Amino acid sequence: MSVDAPSTPDATIGTLPDPRLEDRIAPEPVAHGAAVQCVLNDVGREVSIYSAVHQLWYEVVGDRDEEPGVVAELDSADVPWLDAPTPGREWVVKLSSSRWKAGTGTGDDYSAYYKYDLTLRERDEDGDLYKTGRACSLRILPQFADLNYQDGSDLTLQYGEGSLVRCSTTWADDAEEVEGRMFDVLEAALDVDRGRLLADRDQDSRRIQKAEAHHRFDIGWKRQVVETLDRTRELIAFGGMSEIDAHQKRQREGYLEALVDADRWHLLGFDRTSYDIELKCYQAAGWADIPREDPAHHPKLEASFAGTSGDHALPHVDEWKDVMSTLRSIVSAHLEWSGVGRDQLVADDYQPGPAVPEYQYRHPSGRREQLRERFEAVSTEVYREALKANTQAVYDILTVIATEAGASYDTLEERTGLARSTIRYHVSRLAEIGVCEKISNPVLVVFPSPAALESSKEILRRIYPDDQIEDMMERAEARRERREERDDPSSVGDGDQEESDDDDQDDEGDRGRDRSRWSYFEDLPLEAHQLATALESEYLDGDEVRVRTDRRDWLG
Repeated sequence: MSVDAPSTPDATIGTLPDPRLEDRIAPEPVAHGAAVQCVLNDVGREVSIYSAVHQLWYEVVGDRDEEPGVVAELDSADVPWLDAPTPGREWVVKLSSSRWKAGTGTGDDYSAYYKYDLTLRERDEDGDLYKTGRACSLRILPQFADLNYQDGSDLTLQYGEGSLVRCSTTWADDAEEVEGRMFDVLEAALDVDRGRLLADRDQDSRRIQKAEAHHRFDIGWKRQVVETLDRTRELIAFGGMSEIDAHQKRQREGYLEALVDADRWHLLGFDRTSYDIELKCYQAAGWADIPREDPAHHPKLEASFAGTSGDHALPHVDEWKDVMSTLRSIVSAHLEWSGVGRDQLVADDYQPGPAVPEYQYRHPSGRREQLRERFEAVSTEVYREALKANTQAVYDILTVIATEAGASYDTLEERTGLARSTIRYHVSRLAEIGVCEKISNPVLVVFPSPAALESSKEILRRIYPDDQIEDMMERAEARRERREERDDPSSVGDGDQEESDDDDQDDEGDRGRDRSRWSYFEDLPLEAHQLATALESEYLDGDEVRVRTDRRDWLG
């Protein structure tokens, strides 16, 4: 029998065609959450900012059971970024504390320092505090040379001694606005001079902690947007292979509809970055019980800066426009791919929806070509794997996955008759080359997309057109019988040989018998943590590791 595999002359597994870039005009995604940090090198001052807020806590709060304490009142007439409070309420700043990761001393003499939070709230006439959509919170941390962790290791001070301040807020258009709010809150709570804050600020320490851009859109388009994110995840994972951190989560009981978190967005044509970007479609908790007329009933598509990996530093505040430009282009491109236009945008209390201004961005095109090439490459690998010489083991595994639209290890073991270790080996290998994926816990093995599933079904039917369920059942039973004979010493000559259960041996009777070899752990070039990782990652099966128990009662 001869079956020709499909050819992909311009691509192989692990690559994507280069997308074209076109200038597009679209509604500008709105900035949402933002956070920046800076270090104030004020240790030489009579009182540092950290020491000042520490003393303020003792004066206003004094007991952690009495937290939080209100340390300042803000007049919206004097603070440009604050709207008038809810009638009957006023803007205040509350102070709270919590144990921090560093302190002084070691062992029984260790004493942890505390981190302090200054948070914007509304307060009513009864003194009750309320959280609103207009958020602003400062976290103040010590940066002193004598600080260490509880195990005695030193705390690294990346930007020198003083006070580290992180400001998180909403609805700020640029980093300078976030920093301005930081200083407004410090001035109000500590009665400190802004000129001093600016003089003490370490310029290199001014880093972006968080940045977000989003659109709220009509719920009728949610399915299309989620499907677009699914395709993006497949493309990024395919093009970046093991180098990227890409994943998708589905939480039907919660608010998160779809999520892609990766550092290889340039594979789709967006700007190359040294940081991760998260793109998610989500809704408010309990949205189904909220009337359709309420904006909270409708989902958002939001792109956000998701931190850095490795030794990369956080982006400097001077890079704010570049970061936001990338985030906005990702949101706009995905809404266009989903067919969501200006008329489908939804306004709320903080942004005008369809009335947002236009902007120009670089739109990656050629997405259909990328998707087609991705699926063609998967199809090619399915052919190659199913036609492995001298065995139908991989073909049977793929057939079960296709027939069941996803199969557990138990199902694969029952339907193929292969050993669990053999199945895990092949599944891990197939996952590495992008033919299938392992999801959920316990593991469910699936094809990477509905399109790949359907094409794989057709390919498998064409490879062995006369193969029936009864034929696979007979192969499974024969494999089980061979393993039973192998495990019976009386059936294998000298009693220490066993049949290899690998892909090129399993279906060929007694072809290629091999000895089972065992070694002491101390003789292997392997560390304990590497062995644990191999077991957890299923590179080793449980029946491939032995532990002597007669000398250790606690192991019995």
